[in-house]
This record gives sequence, C-alpha cells and structure tokens, in this order.
Amino acid sequence: ELSEHGEYHHLMPDLKKDPEKFRAYFHLSPELFSKLVTMVTPATEKIHTNRREPITSEERLAICLRFLATGDSFATIGFNYCYMPEPTMDDWKSIAEGFQARWNFPNSPPSSGSKYFTLVDANYMFRVIDVDGYGRNSDGGILSESLLGKRLRAGTLSLPEDTSLQGAEDLGPMPHVLVADEAFPLQRHIMRPYRGRHLQRKQKVYNYRLSRARRIVESTFGVLSTQWRMYRRVLGICPRKADSVVKATCVLQNYMRQNGEVERDAGLEPITQTGSNNSSREAASIREKYCDYFNSPAGEVPWQHQIL
Repeated sequence: ELSEHGEYHHLMPDLKKDPEKFRAYFHLSPELFSKLVTMVTPATEKIHTNRREPITSEERLAICLRFLATGDSFATIGFNYCYMPEPTMDDWKSIAEGFQARWNFPNSPPSSGSKYFTLVDANYMFRVIDVDGYGRNSDGGILSESLLGKRLRAGTLSLPEDTSLQGAEDLGPMPHVLVADEAFPLQRHIMRPYRGRHLQRKQKVYNYRLSRARRIVESTFGVLSTQWRMYRRVLGICPRKADSVVKATCVLQNYMRQNGEVERDAGLEPITQTGSNNSSREAASIREKYCDYFNSPAGEVPWQHQIL
C-alpha cells in the first residue's frame, strides 16, 4: 500500500521532472540528491525478504532531507553516513591562509563558537563539530571537555609550527590560534577579545579585527538555519537523535558548499558572554603581540581606524 498511496511514490517522479520544485522541496538539487543516494546506500540499504519489501535508500534519504528542510515531523533518520575528516597539518595551513586572505587575520585555524561547539573555516565550512551536549557547562567548559579541547591541551592536534608574521618578524615566531569570543579562555592557541569599557585604542583595534574574523561563525550558523528550517521549530525528538540531526545538517552543508549550492545570505546574533576565564602569562603575551601586529603598518587594514 505504501508504494501505491505513499507521498514519495506519487510526488518524487514529478519533482524529478522539475529541478526548481525539487530544490524547493528538498533544499538541494536533483544532481546532488542522486550523488547522496549513491553515498549512503551502502549504509542504509535493507535486505529484501518474503515478509516485507524494505524502504529504499532513496526514500530514506528523501524522508531525512524533508525533515531537515522543514522540521514538520520526525519519521526516521536514515542518514547515518556522517563523516567529517580530521584536519591534517596541511589542512590547518590552508585554513590559516584562507583567514589571512579573506578576513585579514594571520595564523588562524577555524573560528570557534557554541552552544554546539564547532570550528568554521574562512569559507563557511564546518571543520570540527562537537554535539555531545554539555548542558550545564559554559562555552569554555564545552571546549575543555570536548575531544578537540583535550587534544589542544595535549598538543596532539597537528597544528603547524609557530611562524613569523609577514612584515613583523621582530615579534618572533607566533602560534596558530583559534579565534573565539569572551566566553572562551585565553590560551596559547585561543585568542579572545580584551574586556572592559576603558580600553586603549590599540586594544579596540585588536577587538575589531578579532570580531571581524569571528563573524564567520555566526554567518555559517545563519546559513545553516536558513537552509534547514527544522532549526527554527521545536523538534519532538530526544537529545541523542537531535545530536545526529545536527551532525547530518553540518555534513550536508559542507557537501552542498563544495558543490556550489549554498549562498552566504544569513546571519545570527552574536553569542553572548558567559563569565570570565583565567589566562596564562604566555597567552596574554601572545595576544599583546597580535595586538601590536594589527596596529602596525604590516598588519593594519586601511579602514580599521574609521570603524572605531
């Protein structure tokens, strides 16, 4: 009866004939849908038996994408083929070059944000996501308990070696850093803004440059919520399944961006501050050097003083 009366079997043939309707319904093109079917079939295909005919991988994917696109109802998450490769040292270098070219921030791996912890690169791609849910923790606590935070502390994240900033070799070798907001701790590889109302002008310049690079996080999540409307509704699913849904949308977002199907036309409100964090002398010294760099002829951008 499902094959005779189900929405999928009646609607899908018509949608495939009209690419625009298909995109409006699933929020991606028929071509990418077909590629995704090929990718997920090994993990989602069920064996035919005499007792029943299983739901096809294509139909499972259609159900999943429709739920992600609308949040109307939850039937099943057949999209368990979620993979985000671990960045290598060459990847970190490439990401840092992207931040320098697009956001004028040197030596920067992806920017960080929460409440689901994520790292985003300069091209609106998710590089690291942690959705295990540490509900009682601050943003800094989420980072501390995540695998990323543990590997960052242990020095096993394959970050590139310290390197001098072009035109500011007098500052010495500088570490590659994550760009974060006030909620995160100031550490050797994490730069956060200066706090307080009575900041020096050079500190305000540093805060502006940091904020400019960090806006990519809010913009990326804005695109995510615009593309997948289920983020704008209350989901009647358990936390474990919600985590899987978040991972699925992040992987899909990367997949669509790699194929040129995502526009950067949305943004979210900035993440609010959630308390103070202690910082080491080394981290504070590194921030001062970045501050000096952004206020030097080698590191300044023409418009930064007009913004303040």
